[in-house]
Amino acid sequence: MKTPLALLVVLALTGCGGLTPSVEPTSPCVRPVAIPDRALTDVDVEVFWGRDRNELLKCGDKVETLSGRTPQ
Repeated sequence: MKTPLALLVVLALTGCGGLTPSVEPTSPCVRPVAIPDRALTDVDVEVFWGRDRNELLKCGDKVETLSGRTPQ
């Protein structure tokens, strides 16, 4: 009884390894804006914030779509 059980465990473990290929995870979202190494003007802050905000909203829609939910 121990031999078939051990064989079943070995086959299950080796079978699972071949089903999941090694793929680098990718994010559906754009990374935040890189802040320059200088003093920011009011316009810079507004532009960078606006870009990040728009990308965050797009990212939320992509993630919801990928998860099977309807974007709100």
